[in-house]
Amino acid sequence: MMHRLLRRLGAALVLLALSGTAAAVDWVIDHVDVFDGRSEQLIENVSVAIAGNRIAAVGRNLEAAEGASRIDGGGRVLMPGLIDGHSHLALIADVRTLQQMTWDEIGARMAVRATETLQRGFTSVRDLGGPVMGLKKAVDAGLVDGPRIYPSGAILTQTSGHGDFRSPLDLHPFLEGGTSNMQRLGYFRIVDGPAQVLAAVRENLRNGATQIKLMGSGGVGSDYDPIDSVQFRPEEIRAATGAVADWDTYAGAHLHNGPAIERALQNGVRSIDHASQMTEAAMRLLVENGASMNPNFGWNKLVLQAGFLTEFQREKARIVLDNIDENLRLIRKYDVEITFNVDAFGDYGIWESVNVAEFTERQRYFSNHEILRQVTSVTAGLLAMSGRRNPYPGQLGVIEPGAYADLLVVAGNPLEDAALLADPHQNILLIAKDGRIYKNAL
Repeated sequence: MMHRLLRRLGAALVLLALSGTAAAVDWVIDHVDVFDGRSEQLIENVSVAIAGNRIAAVGRNLEAAEGASRIDGGGRVLMPGLIDGHSHLALIADVRTLQQMTWDEIGARMAVRATETLQRGFTSVRDLGGPVMGLKKAVDAGLVDGPRIYPSGAILTQTSGHGDFRSPLDLHPFLEGGTSNMQRLGYFRIVDGPAQVLAAVRENLRNGATQIKLMGSGGVGSDYDPIDSVQFRPEEIRAATGAVADWDTYAGAHLHNGPAIERALQNGVRSIDHASQMTEAAMRLLVENGASMNPNFGWNKLVLQAGFLTEFQREKARIVLDNIDENLRLIRKYDVEITFNVDAFGDYGIWESVNVAEFTERQRYFSNHEILRQVTSVTAGLLAMSGRRNPYPGQLGVIEPGAYADLLVVAGNPLEDAALLADPHQNILLIAKDGRIYKNAL
């Protein structure tokens, strides 16, 4: 109860401090009810003023200099732009198809996927593996419409690990001097031993990675590794986590089974993605280490329907699905704030379906307010873990003065039904990122 009263008091103080004049603003949106990214209560009937790429003020009776435009929000809900903590903008097809594609086609499709992502309301994404450095530069330069991208660069995998996406005829890069199309294009890098891991991490950092990603356990969509396999030795993980710590950022890891999660946490990994087979011991370690738990739920509904999975992969998926209830029990018991992660990839149909399912499936387990916090301010905290490597060091995921002007206007109240965000073409009427409006259907 006290927590809720403090939140309401904070919202009232914002209104009190900011009512009146908003100087040197470029545009103002009036008559909106604001979800600020945190509170359970909307801030009712206010205006939001934008100056450059930042929010200048939130309050009533805001004034703007002559020439500033004004938009009537019509009493709708304004909220922060959505944040996806586990994106794959470069995985525009399934792995077997990508192995046969040329870079010019992949690049064109990636640009389209970035624009589609923004039009779904996602103004920031943490891309967890793939050659998106050039796409990020194009988006930042305004050449391609897309979200803010926190790139990881090439996925780092051990030989036979979850990220070893060689086709059966591709020779090993070190044992036999071979390569593969996907490795050549920068989707993954096979590394064995601390020295190779260290060099690969440093290469990703050199290329602009804001964090790096390890494949720490078996996974569903790979052809050779069992889901229970523990990947990368402790000394290999420490080579990676030590290197990123020297650059004031962190390592995340694809992790399913409990022993792999424990090994990763014991050796410095701070972002535990998927985390589908959490154990009591692993969850205690996560809380003690202040690490982030980043599960996704949309695939739980769709994975067994994916036509590109083999029976071996489908059996691995069944193992993951068997532990959902235990994971949720541990999340509640340890009061862990999880992030919002879609992990969508593949052709447009499956990509869109996973985006939709991530909202609707979460409604089975979390309140609408919890989901809205997960997809805004909570996942913004995950992006901020990149420290001095953060390319966008301002505040994300909130509506408050000084924060980046990434915002949405929604038809209906997502605090009452977060699944409104699963149909953005119908329900998201305005999309702004970095102070620029990309959609206005008000």
